Amino acid sequence: MLLTIDAGNTRTKWAIFNELGEITQHDVCLNSGINSADLSPALFGYDHIAISNVAGEQHTMHLVGKLSPYHLPVHWVKATPQACHVINRYTKPETLGSDRWAALIATWNIKHAPCVVVNAGTAVTIDALNSCEINHEQYGEFIGGLILPGLDLMQQSLGLATAQLPKADAVQVPVAPTLEDIFAKITTGAIYNGAVHAIVGAIRQMVDALTQRSLQAPNIIISGGNALIINEMLTRHVTNQTIIVDNLVCQGLYLLATSTLNENSMKSDAQ
Repeated sequence: MLLTIDAGNTRTKWAIFNELGEITQHDVCLNSGINSADLSPALFGYDHIAISNVAGEQHTMHLVGKLSPYHLPVHWVKATPQACHVINRYTKPETLGSDRWAALIATWNIKHAPCVVVNAGTAVTIDALNSCEINHEQYGEFIGGLILPGLDLMQQSLGLATAQLPKADAVQVPVAPTLEDIFAKITTGAIYNGAVHAIVGAIRQMVDALTQRSLQAPNIIISGGNALIINEMLTRHVTNQTIIVDNLVCQGLYLLATSTLNENSMKSDAQ
């Protein structure tokens, strides 16, 4: 059993996987509430831990304090040049965010085909996963991506940096916009729709660029807190080749941790 932890900029998600790679428990909390989360191995039965943390050193210390009493092996995931049949083409592979790396690993395992991988959280990441053949084997190839402010962050930044535009807590538009809503006639709608169209437009640009590179229409895999909003806009007006995958990063953490455990076991057997 494996506990996976996806510590993002705002929230920490966790999921427990059994020996078959199935999620048996999962939950989420604000980063500020991690100390109150019940992650006891006595309750859930896991014996290893894999973590992706992009929330900074302070949150690292909170996680260490939370988990150290359990005295279990902890694997802090970092991006590498290659893992789980995915090649990392970042100029400095180790500088790729561990959450993006895990999401790419999970996506390749799901589709084994070109994909645009979107994580719609505090920030939005839009990554291109191509396919390539090496020694007659198919590999996923991360060829690069985009990062932009998330839906909420875009709205907040306008409220903070301007005198007359409404603050983020006033910008609540519960219904996903249509293409016609680009002609917004109230300020709150203009802010909200502008943010949504900016994200969807960036995804469309990435889809077009990857289509030209791979010579086929890629799938779009979406995860994160605003996945439903982005997915509705995409499927209504752009493409139906979209899939929402919950706990995408946690799924990638499971694959990476399992691969590492298998490699270590093989090395031990060879010695």
